[in-house]
Amino acid sequence: MNADVKRAHSANRLLSATSAADFLILRPALELVTLEPRSVLVDVGEPIQHVYFPHSAVICLMAVMGEREIAETATVGPEGVVGIEVLLGKPTAMHRTLVQVPGAASRVGVREFSVAVQQSGSLRALLLRYIGAFLVQVTQSVACNSLHRLEERCSRWLLMAHDRAHRDEFQLTQDFLADMLGVHRPTVTIVARTLQAAGLINYSRGRLTIVDRQGLEDSACECYGIVRRAYEEIFG
Repeated sequence: MNADVKRAHSANRLLSATSAADFLILRPALELVTLEPRSVLVDVGEPIQHVYFPHSAVICLMAVMGEREIAETATVGPEGVVGIEVLLGKPTAMHRTLVQVPGAASRVGVREFSVAVQQSGSLRALLLRYIGAFLVQVTQSVACNSLHRLEERCSRWLLMAHDRAHRDEFQLTQDFLADMLGVHRPTVTIVARTLQAAGLINYSRGRLTIVDRQGLEDSACECYGIVRRAYEEIFG
């Protein structure tokens, strides 16, 4: 039964990488949930109630500037965990946590999660390695947004979403993609048409399909590979 329970949660690579002893600590508090598109799990300044380990869902962390302006700071999928502020001793959210692609996730209450981390040095070490890779993603995104062409940035972002969603087609409005890239919608329209004309994607009525994965990798900047390698190093 223990193996069956862990298998149900192992679509998340962090949970899959935990030892049997560490998973046993987490198991009583873990629950499977379905995350709906565009739902806000927690907003800036709100108390964090749960920590999420995505399976097929993709979650974006958004910086909120003023009343209306937002921009993505990081993307989290089955390689990671949402709610790392708790690990850093901060009980409130530093970002708006928004579901980009709907899907399944494992969820655990903050109190139970904190107790598990305190009890297990190996679990704490695994999560700290994840934080290191997460910081590579955030810092690389800052450099990418400043130095690279929008077409390269868009290709990088689509590849990261593709990796995490584990499917070629997903819902993605131009307004949402504009928020992710920190640009206006007309600019996104031009870039999407360019990538579609090159045969890399198909984009129609809010549904985007990755048509040529290798071509998209060739179009992306080096930031994609740097971030991907940082996460792969966690799992060996």
